[in-house]
Amino acid sequence: MSVAANISTAQLEKKILESIETGDAAEGQLESNDRIISRVTDGIYREPWSAFRELVSNAYDADAKSVSTDCDYPFFNQIRISDDGIGMDSKTVADLLTNIGGSSKRTSRGKDLGTVNPTDPTESPSGRKLIGKIGIGIFAVAQLTNHFQIITKRAGSNERVSATVLINTFRENAEVESDSEENFIPGIFKVIAEKTSDVDAHGTTIILMNVQQAVKEKLQSLDIWEALDEQAEAENDSGGLIDAVREPNFHIGRVGRDKTLVVEAILPWTSKDNPRQRFQKLFDATVAAEGDSRDRADLSHLDNYLQMVWRLALGSPVEYLNEHPFDTSGERNFGFYKLSKEPKGQATEFALPQGKTVREALQLESGNRDPLCGFAVFIDGVQLFRPISLPEVLMGSQALGRPLLFAGKVKTNFGGASQDRSGGRLAFEAYLYWNSKIIPKESIGALIRVNGASGTLFDPDYLGYKIAEQTRKRQLTCEIFVLEGLDGALNIDRESYNTSHPHYLYIQKWLHNAFRQYANQHKKIGSQFRAQEAERRANLTLDRLDRQTEEVWERMRGTDYALPTIQKGGNSENTELPNSISGNRIKWDSERINPASLTRVERIDAIAVILEAYGLLEYLDDEQRADLIYDIISVFED
Repeated sequence: MSVAANISTAQLEKKILESIETGDAAEGQLESNDRIISRVTDGIYREPWSAFRELVSNAYDADAKSVSTDCDYPFFNQIRISDDGIGMDSKTVADLLTNIGGSSKRTSRGKDLGTVNPTDPTESPSGRKLIGKIGIGIFAVAQLTNHFQIITKRAGSNERVSATVLINTFRENAEVESDSEENFIPGIFKVIAEKTSDVDAHGTTIILMNVQQAVKEKLQSLDIWEALDEQAEAENDSGGLIDAVREPNFHIGRVGRDKTLVVEAILPWTSKDNPRQRFQKLFDATVAAEGDSRDRADLSHLDNYLQMVWRLALGSPVEYLNEHPFDTSGERNFGFYKLSKEPKGQATEFALPQGKTVREALQLESGNRDPLCGFAVFIDGVQLFRPISLPEVLMGSQALGRPLLFAGKVKTNFGGASQDRSGGRLAFEAYLYWNSKIIPKESIGALIRVNGASGTLFDPDYLGYKIAEQTRKRQLTCEIFVLEGLDGALNIDRESYNTSHPHYLYIQKWLHNAFRQYANQHKKIGSQFRAQEAERRANLTLDRLDRQTEEVWERMRGTDYALPTIQKGGNSENTELPNSISGNRIKWDSERINPASLTRVERIDAIAVILEAYGLLEYLDDEQRADLIYDIISVFED
């Protein structure tokens, strides 16, 4: 279809009426209204961490080696984000403020402004794959405030530019009530440049002023503290422990309505710890807290601010806390498998010699060194790292002996189909890691990274995998690293995808196929262990209780899952009681539980196995597991 010249509303109306007589269609270019921009500047992100993530991505795209955020917690009156990127000159600032939604990234205009690589507009000046492309990232701050300042400078220039921006808030009622033809003004700005003698200085600082009250209250965890207050007031009428709100194990303190600190902070680190140690201790505390929280999926042992720090670390293009999963070497006690590209293919096990990595064995690219030798993100004195670790020790049942790591890669041009139909070339690499328990649960599922960054959290449903594999889904963590493509499927908030885009559909289908390959191998290994266990147990005399327990387990979990591991003792003088089942610890009160009063200690083990078969122990903490088993046993006591 040819592109017609732009015409006014009145001219278009006239041509439409004339078409009744002439039969000639009226043609023209689609026009947008400034109210669209007003919607964007009103905030398009769901949570504060998403806005911080976009500002971090902007610094990355600007070739920053480091970006630091000072949130002024726990009060959040003013937030400052500073980076050491290339910065902007007066020409670039002018383009930014007059082209909202028209980013210079990935364009020839960007070459003129110095915001992209001269030979490849999809890369930063230093050669990083660009994260942003639309040109609204700077207005991520609208999620946090409508008043901010940009102070920026480029190396080699003697000018420093400062822009103060005031964003107008969109009001639905105003749109309904107004019949004015005037365009909505999304905001106003004042810009001034000044001379500076520090010619070599470069970078950008964004100062968020007058942070929205709702944002402050969210980051201060006001909802949690007030829920605790309400619970305390109605303690006698509460619904019991299951519905109880719990105070976070770690928090930044509580700010009262009079804006004073009424509860001191409890943090997993100390003031003497360096930035990396602080994040390490946050990670260690999160993993260690898995036995103290009924449901770890929502990081409920952390307050909203610390959850924001965790999720910002998860989505930013930073290094892993330990090592990239592809740098796992043959020294690790893993079973290594290569994923097949074929729709009905099977994963093949391969031996990984000591000193050789998965990256080298499968020739994988993701996680190679950054052109600028790294990107560091700091928030309030804490350096962020990807909070993902792949332990070589089984965290739950020991039946399969060791964790499993599946890896693969894909490059496709969709058989040479046109870009309109295929979306262009697509290249990605991925791993699927199995452990008998994934800790913390925040890491269960699949996460997609585009050019090193992610706007989503782990998807525990694996992009809509419909097969009933609930147990195996809970035992897997997966990351997909997109090297080329998928950008077109990202929605404007970068937190969701156009699920009908060819690239998304391809990755979805590939992931479901990869999951089946993992499941088949897991079943095969489980069956082998199951057969060995059956042979061992064949030499034993099984009483009725043993047989009944095993029948329940097989009915609920199938024959390819080994019976859970029950460990005895180590928790108190009650060495006949189970200490843990499938890695879930059980705390016993020695004054309340007396195994001598029970007619058969074996009943305790049987009850524990049956509860585990129904999946009832996994979402309880240590004390609740003990309480549940005790309460059931008590019913049958004399």
